[in-house]
Amino acid sequence: MIDLHTHLLPGLDDGARSWEEASEMAQTAAESGISVAAATCHANLPGRETSGLVREYRKRLEKLKELLRKYRTPLELVEGMEIMDGPELIRKLKRGDLLTINQTRYVLVEVLPDAPAWQVYRMLDHLLEEEYYPVLAHPERYRCVQKTPAHTKEWADMGCTLQIDKGSIFGRFGEAAMITAEYLLQRRLAHLAASDAHRADYRTMELAALRDFLGRHYGSECPELLLRENPGRILRGKAVIRL
Repeated sequence: MIDLHTHLLPGLDDGARSWEEASEMAQTAAESGISVAAATCHANLPGRETSGLVREYRKRLEKLKELLRKYRTPLELVEGMEIMDGPELIRKLKRGDLLTINQTRYVLVEVLPDAPAWQVYRMLDHLLEEEYYPVLAHPERYRCVQKTPAHTKEWADMGCTLQIDKGSIFGRFGEAAMITAEYLLQRRLAHLAASDAHRADYRTMELAALRDFLGRHYGSECPELLLRENPGRILRGKAVIRL
């Protein structure tokens, strides 16, 4: 399996709190069947300065890779960031202040939970106009989607890739997020699933349970597509499969 949304690197956001915890999270990932993970730290939350962030990010990514080699943890790490919508989003991407997934044109993006739908449309339009491929993180957790889930069909038709969180599917972000995740899965609007892991003991990188759940409820093709095929295509910069 491939997990393209994790908060593995300590000292950059609200994810792993230490190198020991990051190593434990990676070990959990490998044991659950994950072979590749993107270390997608929060990059540009409101009030955060992005100058110098990429340099520090890559320094920490290399350190974690060294630790995984030391502990013989069979997990490949690739770069990426979870990027918040903002007025300088495109400029910072072009300048290299913010990172795409594995140096492709795919960009993991998010908005605030209470952002209006028009803001998402605008963000996607701007990214697509500049030939970036937006991967919208956890749309099922946004209130505008919970109120009008049909927005997701329009975003998918625009060319957006929709990523749902493991925790949403299992009800860990509330009933509204769980119901909306089910809506996306039933209508085959979700293109990939991810752990959105933050801790070794909470919101973990364990994906075997999600793989089994998706297979039982949506058929064996579902986890193959959401946890392996489409994430792999994103890593290679290829078009995702849309059903």
